[in-house]
Amino acid sequence: MNTKKRSPLNDEMKQQFAGAIILEQLISEQGQIHASLLDKDDKFLEPHLDELLKKGMVEINQENFYVATKKGEDTHEKMLQQQASYSTHFDIFSHVDLGEGCFADKDEDFLEDERWEDLRVAVAEFKEVDPYRMVFLAMLSDETFLENPDWKFDLAMGSLFEEMESIVQSQLCEEELGYDGEEGWVSGHDVLQDVIEQGSQINQERFKQWKREEEAQRQNDDSDDDEEEEVITTVHYGGGYGYSPYYDPWMTLGSYAASAMFIEALWHDPYW
Repeated sequence: MNTKKRSPLNDEMKQQFAGAIILEQLISEQGQIHASLLDKDDKFLEPHLDELLKKGMVEINQENFYVATKKGEDTHEKMLQQQASYSTHFDIFSHVDLGEGCFADKDEDFLEDERWEDLRVAVAEFKEVDPYRMVFLAMLSDETFLENPDWKFDLAMGSLFEEMESIVQSQLCEEELGYDGEEGWVSGHDVLQDVIEQGSQINQERFKQWKREEEAQRQNDDSDDDEEEEVITTVHYGGGYGYSPYYDPWMTLGSYAASAMFIEALWHDPYW
């Protein structure tokens, strides 16, 4: 049971998350929204669309549809960068066996086993990342918010983010991770630091493996076809974890010890 009372999700963050979902819809062309809001469900988005208009994130085009502006596209790109960073640095902490000190391999381990603890929120807080933003991006990537066809109504009623808030509030926190060791009390802070270093080391090893596989594939492609291959910026590697090379600290920091606690500045920038 979580003994730490985390701050509730405030109205400003709810507004930003709502705007981010709408931008995702518009830019990915998953749904068009006419300025007349003739669709009864679209009427539920009106206050959020008005806020996006006020912020210069969207505009109404000649066909009378809402479209993202350059500012809106830049905001959406920042969100994609954070999603890539989440996959690279946080996803590995979703299944941790604290007793054995190991991390699940999503291709081989039974993820429903009770031995696994989800430490993503605790790791985010340790790195001074807003846990709501991290969980929001994970749920947005999985299209969790859009599973219910009535999501626009839920957004208007203020219930769309209830599950997200419940997840954040229920996760283990630093204080709960402390324990009595053979040599005395081990603080939750020390436990998290050790978990982050071990998880980052595994990520680094998977990154190296991905690079070896990429190079082997490139050599194989070159032998079959001399045409230049399109560069893939987001791939999956070892254990099913995502990887985006643009947000990898090991490419810019020579010392792994210095990079284990690394966090990109983009996590501390507001969406707008």
